[in-house]
Amino acid sequence: MKRFAYLLSYSIFIFYLLSNSPTFAQVKKENKLLIGRLELSEKQYKSAIEKFNDVINNDAPNYEAFYFRGFAKLELGDYVGAESDFTATIQLNPRFIDAYIIRASVRDRLLNYEGAFSDFDAAIKIDSTNSEIYLNRATTYNYLQDYNNAIADCEKALKYHSNKELLYIIRGMSNLGLEKYDEAIADFNIIIKNNKFEPNTYVRRATAYYYLKHYDSALTDINYALHLDSESSYAYFQRAMVYNKIEHQEDALKDLNKVIEHSPNSTSAYYNRALIYSDKEDFKNALEDYNKVILLNPKNILAYYNRALIYQRQKKIKLAKKDVEKVIEFYPDFVDGYKLRASLKQQLGDYRGAQEDNQTAEIINNTKLNITDSLKRNEELNIAKVTSFSGNNANKNVQQIANNQISLIPPFYLSLLASNKDKRIIDSWNKKNKSFSAYFLLNTENEDISEELKNEKLQQINDKINSDNTNGELYLKRAIVYNSLQLVDKAILDFNTSLRLDPDNYMTYFGRANRIYLTINQVDTNDNKEALNLVINDYNKCIEINPNYTYAYFNRAYIKFQKEDYVGAIEDYSEVINKSSSFAEAYLNRALILLILDNKEQACKDLSKAGELGIEQGYSLISKYCNQ
Repeated sequence: MKRFAYLLSYSIFIFYLLSNSPTFAQVKKENKLLIGRLELSEKQYKSAIEKFNDVINNDAPNYEAFYFRGFAKLELGDYVGAESDFTATIQLNPRFIDAYIIRASVRDRLLNYEGAFSDFDAAIKIDSTNSEIYLNRATTYNYLQDYNNAIADCEKALKYHSNKELLYIIRGMSNLGLEKYDEAIADFNIIIKNNKFEPNTYVRRATAYYYLKHYDSALTDINYALHLDSESSYAYFQRAMVYNKIEHQEDALKDLNKVIEHSPNSTSAYYNRALIYSDKEDFKNALEDYNKVILLNPKNILAYYNRALIYQRQKKIKLAKKDVEKVIEFYPDFVDGYKLRASLKQQLGDYRGAQEDNQTAEIINNTKLNITDSLKRNEELNIAKVTSFSGNNANKNVQQIANNQISLIPPFYLSLLASNKDKRIIDSWNKKNKSFSAYFLLNTENEDISEELKNEKLQQINDKINSDNTNGELYLKRAIVYNSLQLVDKAILDFNTSLRLDPDNYMTYFGRANRIYLTINQVDTNDNKEALNLVINDYNKCIEINPNYTYAYFNRAYIKFQKEDYVGAIEDYSEVINKSSSFAEAYLNRALILLILDNKEQACKDLSKAGELGIEQGYSLISKYCNQ
């Protein structure tokens, strides 16, 4: 379930404080604080931070400057910086209750739950009747699967006159977690009565119907949700679960494919698709999906366990045993893990080891018969943790990459001129002209090439085009020079002309993809994922024409990473490595994405290889992430 605390806090408080602050109307337009707040409301976060910096550095201490700068940092993904600013806010104004609430939500994002609860407690001491405190704390309890406390806080929020939709969402989802399906449906009904056009509410109610085995009602709700939002991954996933239950497996596969198309890092979609493939005895596809689950969440015991079962059926006993030993490592009380390992040891002729594992399984079973309620709850939380499909994108490595403390090596681009000592030369075979053309491949913009040389090269190509205006390769070369001169429109026009004259020149698709990417990257927008598809389409075409062109895979991987398609990016970097085992940059970039996924073991191997191949950054990252 998505986390609501952070979203709720900043969206409501920004609007409230911008419009209702008692000092708002009194401050002159020239005031930096006011201008910063206006820029914040217009989503000009970096500019707003500059204004708040000016106030903080030059004026008397002002808690509002830290407070609003904290919001701007939140929007830019700098949770550590935001927490620091909210702390400064509290130091300057210890009774400012909103700062405690929002800092708690930030600490929640940073997985500092003890700090979050401490802030909620401090806020309650200031005003125990503030419903926002209980509502935000309920979201944290819900995320931690402490459903009883989540519901208790929702009740307190209701007591203090909160009637927000979020309250019923949290209470309904908590009732789902406690298997109180009728109560959950009652909460979702309240939401639907007041807001008939929110698709997610219908999907949540459908989930309760699903567990009650009211599959027709569940399908009705999900289909209506898809009518409201035909792109809802949440709805497609839940419908797939219903289809699978009523044995419409092909329909379930179609819906899961749709989920993965929209959410390429959905471990639960890959896992459930793998289960269906296994039922159909399509073990090849099932294994590929379990591999992706493990890639995205390397401590998920269910993926290892089910992959081990497939390996066992394929008579790959050693691979199966290796997987089940991972299961036991992550969860030493997993009875079925010991039973499976006993079976595998039996097949390997280790009869004594098999007997020991069966005995261990029996001991664990007998111990659990006498488990107390509190221990049972801890056991359930532990199981939830090791079988989670939520992924690991909240780990600290994500924040460091997001803040450019560590960054991927950027895509390569084409050039006809180069002074860089690290330049690479590629000879491209042109099928139509039946000749080779040499190009430089660079991945740094810091090229010391004079405008005079570029214009001289441009004139040479112009002369050739005047003599032969049907040669697509010449238009490609001129597009590359235009690109270096930042003549974007002319570059794109020539790329297009080149493809019209020579549609099978994979280098033209490669060059155009890079030009489009640079254009997108120069536009200051948070919504460029759809535009990036244009870039990927050109790289796809490039690879289709020349499947061995490793730089196209490398560049496409980088774009997929920007789209947060971590599985796709890793697969492309792996393809580069398979085709060119000395491609050091591919090892480094793959390692950084693996760090995001908290797959430290494989990441450290890749960093070692990158360092071995000459990238010094590989060794510095090893000391930072691997030697701990």
